[in-house]
Amino acid sequence: MKEDCVGFLQWALPQMEMRWAGFRKVRNQVCKRIRRRLKVLNLQDFEEYKRWLTTHDSEWEVLDEMCRITISRFYRDWAVFDFLKGEILPLLAQQALLEKRPLRVWSTGCASGEEPYTLSLIWNFVFKEKFPSLDFHIAATDIDAQLLKRAKIGCYTPGSLKGLPKEWLDIAFVKKGNEYCIHSQYEKNIKWMQQDIRIAQPYGVFDLVLCRNLVATYFETTLQIDIFNKIRSAMRSGAILVLGCHEKLPTEVEGFSMKEEKLNIYVKDQ
Repeated sequence: MKEDCVGFLQWALPQMEMRWAGFRKVRNQVCKRIRRRLKVLNLQDFEEYKRWLTTHDSEWEVLDEMCRITISRFYRDWAVFDFLKGEILPLLAQQALLEKRPLRVWSTGCASGEEPYTLSLIWNFVFKEKFPSLDFHIAATDIDAQLLKRAKIGCYTPGSLKGLPKEWLDIAFVKKGNEYCIHSQYEKNIKWMQQDIRIAQPYGVFDLVLCRNLVATYFETTLQIDIFNKIRSAMRSGAILVLGCHEKLPTEVEGFSMKEEKLNIYVKDQ
């Protein structure tokens, strides 16, 4: 049965401009969802589901939803955030202050909000006093309305928070039952938006874009190129693009130079 699901994904994913290689390690999560869908549709196996897809165009949207991977946590890949905190954000903040404008960040595929909240915490605990007159704005986008709803609520299990410094956890969160809920003041500079990065992006120009473990992992190269070109057009000269630690920009994407190779951090060329 596992082999049947793998074969199905290898058939279906390219038709949605997705990469089987990106799903190999998370295939069990996706396969469980599809098996539940087969029961709902009263279909016997993946071959029947193939035939269903070929005769019901709207089902591709359902399958697309089942292929969304939502693994996230606070301070994920700590070395990335340490580099942003120590090297990138101070420079970007100084430049924004010099040009008398806000510092703008875009967190793509923000899931339940762990990444944008991490950025907000870093700003509030490390930079707010250093740059008291500088506005810091975060655009947090995700395709999934339910995940964004959870992000706005801002309550998390201890496992999602284990990467945070303890003093930040003690100050920024209040324990409610088995969860920790972030204080509302750390959401004030975040704007949540439901968007599919394949077809939309937030308005404006950004100094820092985090596009981690999404485009370069799950989408086919042609779609990656299109999306990264659109992202580049939404970035200032000298702005920073952060990919996942196991991702690379397609070689066909121009206009970026490597900033920190080990962390897959790029700078938009002047």
